[in-house]
Amino acid sequence: MKVLIVEDDIEIQQLVSYFFKKEGYEVETASDGLDGLKLLKSFKPVLVILDIMLPSLDGKNFTKIVRDLPEEYGDPVIILLTAKTEIEDVLDGLEIGADDYMKKPFDPRELILRSKKLISGEIRENKKYSFAGVVIDDDRHMVTEDGVEIELSKKEYDLLHILFKNKGIVLSREKILDRVWQTSYYAGDRSVDIYISKLREKLKSISKNIRTVKGVGYKLDEIK
Repeated sequence: MKVLIVEDDIEIQQLVSYFFKKEGYEVETASDGLDGLKLLKSFKPVLVILDIMLPSLDGKNFTKIVRDLPEEYGDPVIILLTAKTEIEDVLDGLEIGADDYMKKPFDPRELILRSKKLISGEIRENKKYSFAGVVIDDDRHMVTEDGVEIELSKKEYDLLHILFKNKGIVLSREKILDRVWQTSYYAGDRSVDIYISKLREKLKSISKNIRTVKGVGYKLDEIK
């Protein structure tokens, strides 16, 4: 079984590599994000141990690229390694699609144990999200409403995804732009409003639950 370790701290990289090899895993390593991404494509590991702070490409953006392009990078389990001061980045990473995280310093034996459980599917996140008859199936990248497939563009899919994962929470337009469009620009940009309208039109059963919060943004209301 293959494991990719992307970590710029050579001591940590070598330590983690040693423990995985000791368990019989085939291991490749990289010290920056872009090299790690290239290795991921060619090596095709089942597990990626990924530092948050990396040269060239950080762990959060690494994770987003992998989850956005499964046809190129597959669907590996991703465990983030983080310093205590980087918790906000970790939360963003988990929202984007990482499976777990560990704070430094950590016991490599615990990392091995958690990795085995994730690989076996014991604690891996369920990649289906449902609400009021609408289901997002991440594994098939498909949305259904009452069992009928609804065609969504990638931006519509990503927007619906962030609403589902933050159900009941108000999301500012700026945050939506950052997560879906990868830009913080907002002034004069009505992209979010237009795509919200498209979702309401296509998904009648939850159109009233996608609520506008004046002066702030949008949220997916719980069913009362």
